[in-house]
Amino acid sequence: MRFFFQDNEKSGKIPFFNKNDRDMIPYKPFAKHLQDNNIIATPSELHGHASGMIVVNRDVDVEEWVDLIISDYSFEGGDRAKLVPVLGALFDFAKDKLKADNYTFTPLLPSDDNELSYRLDALSTWCSTFLTGMAFAGLKSDANMNKEVNEFILDLEKISKVDTYAGDSQGEEADFVELVEYVKAGTILLFSEFDDVQEGSSSIQ
Repeated sequence: MRFFFQDNEKSGKIPFFNKNDRDMIPYKPFAKHLQDNNIIATPSELHGHASGMIVVNRDVDVEEWVDLIISDYSFEGGDRAKLVPVLGALFDFAKDKLKADNYTFTPLLPSDDNELSYRLDALSTWCSTFLTGMAFAGLKSDANMNKEVNEFILDLEKISKVDTYAGDSQGEEADFVELVEYVKAGTILLFSEFDDVQEGSSSIQ
């Protein structure tokens, strides 16, 4: 199945992604679609929220997540007919990338042609809603996690509060790329860790 966004500038349509090949989601058209349908959250925030929930509980129900997002992040009654398909597809996209063995998961962020401060802000909010999603999925403060996992979660909290002003020097760009790779690798580690916890204990409910 393929979902499309209207591209007003080109008078055409942009695919959301193809469920067969899982192409990356186009950030700006998705952001506009959310705004047009009264969702007060960015693609990064929603992807972070879904990823956090899936990491803690990979059996979380997509319909419950979609209802939660529409309830918490919409105003003046978003158009469910236009929101449910793309939100459900976003959730499936995050889940499939996390489950893949080819290390293709990555936070959903604006493209590299955007200013660094804008991308850093998106990463910061991704981390914030990722932590929120983990909490919604039932993460307990006394969960039996190893030191490396605990340190990564603390690092996510720090990134969620980082000063997002940045220049566009090559050094700052390189630092940002390294930070994204760290978040990516740590998220995959968390997914594996919580999968083991779900199978071996009742710490996560």
